Amino acid sequence: MDGVHDLGGMHGFGAVVEPGGGAPYHERWEPRIMALHLLVTLQGIGAGPSGRATRERMDPVRYLEAAYFERWLWSAEQRLLAAGTIAPGEVEHVMERLAASGPEPPPYRDPDQAARAVDWLRQGIPMEPAARPRFTPGQPVRVRRMRPAGHTRCPRYVRGALGVVERVQGVDQLPDLADGGQDAPVEPVYAVAFRSEELWGPGQEPAWTVMLDLWESYLEAAT
Repeated sequence: MDGVHDLGGMHGFGAVVEPGGGAPYHERWEPRIMALHLLVTLQGIGAGPSGRATRERMDPVRYLEAAYFERWLWSAEQRLLAAGTIAPGEVEHVMERLAASGPEPPPYRDPDQAARAVDWLRQGIPMEPAARPRFTPGQPVRVRRMRPAGHTRCPRYVRGALGVVERVQGVDQLPDLADGGQDAPVEPVYAVAFRSEELWGPGQEPAWTVMLDLWESYLEAAT
């Protein structure tokens, strides 16, 4: 959907590149949210669409007010609620109990669980090679003009733009359907390069290249 989460290229939301922006975390609590989000998936204790698709359902005002990992925390909680792993109001109850017990939360250590999580991250989920991709490296392509009503991994700012296929990444399920729990086709995924002027027109800064991974059904041959 074209919601508040899809802000690429829009003015009025501050600088894109800021000092320290390359650091993965800026507060002590942030890596804990990353770990929580990982464990929801690894342990199979969450339900509903993926974290990203769930975050798109946040109230627009709340989304803009929240920090990056606050949005991740919200989506993790929603997925736990959807699965029945936690009950409504349970998070607030635990927050009150922790606030009464002191500034530091009680430690919890599970070395086996931590080892499984690290091993899972190191293995990754590699894509299968594409047997018959429609497009080839070096081929010009155009992103289809569309207005999807639900989740999509095709950003609004790139629709209708002309790009060049850099490489074929492999095949993966179409997230527009898969993240909604529907049967989803497996499609080739392409790394496509776009010139910044093609996306947003000329600006004061030098031109640069934007690289996106796009599913085959998002693309059409450039004419």
